[in-house]
Amino acid sequence: MNEIEKLKTKIEEAINDIPESVNVFGHINKETLQSSLKRLQNIDEILEQDKYNITFIGTVGAGKTTVISHLFNLTRKTSKTITKKGKERKIEDVIEPLLSTGSGRTTICEVVINFSDTLSIEIDPYTKYELKKEIDYFCDSFYEKEENADKENSISAELERAIRSVIGLKKNTSSKENTDIKIDEAKEKAKELSADKFKEYAINNAKLDNRVYTRSESKLECTQQDSKKWIKDNFTKVNRAAISSFSIPKKIYLNINKDIYGESGLDIFNSIIDTKGIDENPIREDLINQIDDENTIIVFTSSYNDAPKSDIRELIEHALSKKSKRYQDRFVLLVMPRHNEPEHENDGDGSWENGVLLKKEIIKKIFKEKKLDFIEDNILFYDALQFYDSEGRIDRDYKDDIQEEKSQLLKNFEEVIKKRKNNLKEEIKQIEKSCFSIQSGEIELTKENEQAIELLENNLQNIKNIDKRIPSYVYEEFIDSYIGYYATRYKAWNTKDAIHRRLGVFSERGFSTYFDAKIVAEGITENAMLHKFTKDLKEEVEKSITKLGSDIPQLSEITPAINKLFEAEYDVFIDSVGSRIKSFLEKENRNEEFWSDMIDRRGKGRGYNDDVAKMLKNKLKTLRNGLSIDGVYRDYVESEWEKLIDKILIFFKK
Repeated sequence: MNEIEKLKTKIEEAINDIPESVNVFGHINKETLQSSLKRLQNIDEILEQDKYNITFIGTVGAGKTTVISHLFNLTRKTSKTITKKGKERKIEDVIEPLLSTGSGRTTICEVVINFSDTLSIEIDPYTKYELKKEIDYFCDSFYEKEENADKENSISAELERAIRSVIGLKKNTSSKENTDIKIDEAKEKAKELSADKFKEYAINNAKLDNRVYTRSESKLECTQQDSKKWIKDNFTKVNRAAISSFSIPKKIYLNINKDIYGESGLDIFNSIIDTKGIDENPIREDLINQIDDENTIIVFTSSYNDAPKSDIRELIEHALSKKSKRYQDRFVLLVMPRHNEPEHENDGDGSWENGVLLKKEIIKKIFKEKKLDFIEDNILFYDALQFYDSEGRIDRDYKDDIQEEKSQLLKNFEEVIKKRKNNLKEEIKQIEKSCFSIQSGEIELTKENEQAIELLENNLQNIKNIDKRIPSYVYEEFIDSYIGYYATRYKAWNTKDAIHRRLGVFSERGFSTYFDAKIVAEGITENAMLHKFTKDLKEEVEKSITKLGSDIPQLSEITPAINKLFEAEYDVFIDSVGSRIKSFLEKENRNEEFWSDMIDRRGKGRGYNDDVAKMLKNKLKTLRNGLSIDGVYRDYVESEWEKLIDKILIFFKK
């Protein structure tokens, strides 16, 4: 039996020893012991995890995929041909990342790297229906009116490339009289055909019935000797939807064996996850799900000059608003310098090491100004290409340094895991100390003690009636905040249009208006919406509980534990309100009836963004059942707040 099991047994015995006829003080002890037992169970489950996932989150094109490739031995030696002054030159021993398929945006979706006995690639594919719809949307884009023309497509460059591959209409470049001529086969075909005929042509080309649409069928296994070349070739094909029997991938799984990862250190982790790069909206549901996973270390990546990037800062700030979660124990900021940037740091001495130290101080200052509790030892620096020349070859003088830098970064990740486990073990000691004080704390309540507990109960009952403490106009801020969030996050008209036509969820880019509603309802930061207008009430509860510990010294060891529980339950309250709003809107609004007016607004002249924002606002004010989303929000806040206070009142009610 391990130490946690022994402590759990002691606590269970202590709970059983408390008689049913015990006074209020004994009841408080019993409830505190029971909540401690639940927390111990949670800690035990976390500590039992042998291996953690490592999830990389960063902006599109920041270089996280390059870092992953170099760090985990997903590179290979190759040759390339360059042209200088009209002369071709072949360069040998170029180190090529296996997961990179082009410059800038590289992967079409999230990539999960697993450690396995066999080498294979598999995908979670778009369904046949989803693939057909994406082809339809792509075809429609060639018939936009000029006043709605936008420089960028609503879909990503990767998805566009994949769709073109599926329908066989690519962008090509030909040379004529020393001039490059770009030919867009899809655009040319669209000029020849009507919109409906063009869609029919594209769908026929896609041969949808010849493709497979399950993960088990969408799998490639390595059968050739040069396994790294196999990964490079087939990962590129899968990423570009260039396999005629596969659909477009929603997620790619690369299962690699020891021949690939070698001594890279991959086997000390469960999975390596390369998330889809952040573009317009950093607070995405897929990223929050990764952050919420207790068995995942989150590596936020950022380019050097603007580290930490504003979108990364915003995502970190949102996560850290939930204080009880202690996300910072699992957060790493990985700054990725390029081209000797640290050597050029202002006030530096020209060395890489000194530049990094100066930059780290700047980052610490930014976190401090934002009041973000980020662990400074978890601010790391790694330049995957530091010891390579401009052509991508290893500088022979620094060959050993490359492995040393990799090993150090992996050790840093291991240290984050180790410290997190140590913090949990320290929490176990605090629980044990608190429980021992509870076991030995048998007292008779005086009249003053009873009055103090009764006063606390009355205060909590008063606070429980949140409708008398929060004015109704506060809830009315929700619609305006939500519409403002929608308008500023998705600035391009065609991004909004893509969201509308997909009934509020643009999965390919990770956008969901329903999840956005959850985030806005909760408060993007601790100084917004629900966080903001319940802040004073939360502090009032905490002060009342603390005062009880001052009024009754025998409870002074218990009240901090109750406050800690309240903080955790407060975060549950915040999440529950947001989740209920999300579920309500998904149920009510994820249909063509709700979105039809906004879909129809497409192609009707200027003023699109303002018009659809007004439409969305009016629809949220009067939903199908006659309710306003503000009223629904208020009902959810009031009911969930009652549940929260009841969870605390139970400690003091015999």
